[in-house]
Amino acid sequence: MIILWKADYDGKDIKADLKKLEKINAKIQRKIGGKIDGPYFPQDASLLYIFHVDKFEWLNQSGRIWFEETAKAKLPFIPKSYEVAVSPKEFFG
Repeated sequence: MIILWKADYDGKDIKADLKKLEKINAKIQRKIGGKIDGPYFPQDASLLYIFHVDKFEWLNQSGRIWFEETAKAKLPFIPKSYEVAVSPKEFFG
């Protein structure tokens, strides 16, 4: 399945903050797996990442790491929304 995750940004140096966020995303991938594509800049948010994961629970597990690490780093990203998309095989079994 894929998860489309969007966030807004309320800082002054997005390039530097994205470098820090990439380190957090790499830590998430090392700890719990999944593949993270991005960042992208969508029309309706500041930031978009595409997560390729096996289980929906990945979102909760990664969120715990993400919130703790972004708070420590004082990163000004604010989660906005997410959408889950599954393949026909994942949907129908």
